[in-house]
Amino acid sequence: MTSKTQAVYDYQFVLRLKEAPISDWMSCSPPFSCKDEYLEKIDNLIHTSKLNTVKGLQRFSSRHLINGTTQSFDEAYHRYSKKRLRIFRGEYAYHKRVNPDYVYLEDEPLKENDFVIISFPFCSTGDKHELLEKTLNEAGRLNVPVEIDCAYFGTCHSIEFDFTHDAIKAVSFSLSKGMGMGDIRSGIRYSFYDDDYPIAQQNNYNHTVLLAAKMGIHMMDKFNFDYIPNTYREAQKSVCSELGVTATKCMHLAIGDKESFLDYLVDDKYYRLGIREAVKKRNQGKL
Repeated sequence: MTSKTQAVYDYQFVLRLKEAPISDWMSCSPPFSCKDEYLEKIDNLIHTSKLNTVKGLQRFSSRHLINGTTQSFDEAYHRYSKKRLRIFRGEYAYHKRVNPDYVYLEDEPLKENDFVIISFPFCSTGDKHELLEKTLNEAGRLNVPVEIDCAYFGTCHSIEFDFTHDAIKAVSFSLSKGMGMGDIRSGIRYSFYDDDYPIAQQNNYNHTVLLAAKMGIHMMDKFNFDYIPNTYREAQKSVCSELGVTATKCMHLAIGDKESFLDYLVDDKYYRLGIREAVKKRNQGKL
């Protein structure tokens, strides 16, 4: 166990990456003209998951290729630089490192000059945050923009993803966690943004992560967003039962109790455990 909650990295990902016909791609002119193909393919895989349900993405007017979900956060900090960031306790720590002007959503009511970023599945519980709907309703009342981070999509099961709320202005997915592409980052952002900010401009001029997108297509031809939960779900349940912790809906994540796991406390709220190595070993019969 560890306090780091990294996604399960399956060795089949390595084997598939080694098969990438990069020399063949380089013989084409241009070699990596694949943005539209990538966006169509990842959108299709998101919507054809059999383990989760997704609705509401069709309401967004723009789909852009991004350098992993983190690029969407970087632009949000810039876009809303005159607003105050609001996040839940236990949220992706990157936000606090690069944007110190934040307040936890649990600590103070939303205000009109705020903006919100929420991971879904939430990165400290592996499920929909219990205050998500309440927060969206309050954000809608105050006209506070909300961006949703679906980086853990591809590691999870049995979750209903509903993006129909008007307060949601952008939703981002990536291949980093679900297909082992963390070092070759690519993803998709659904939004209403078609403007002079970096992501839209980079997409309009094809000045974006096209080689990463080509590798992403290569991986998506072999894997889907149900692969990790289908492969590791039984191993996760077995490991969690043996450790006496609660298995979440994300394969690499478990929740402990205060008495036994005090050292794993995150933001004074969650006893969050990273179990990916134990889950991998149990799946391989080595634990």
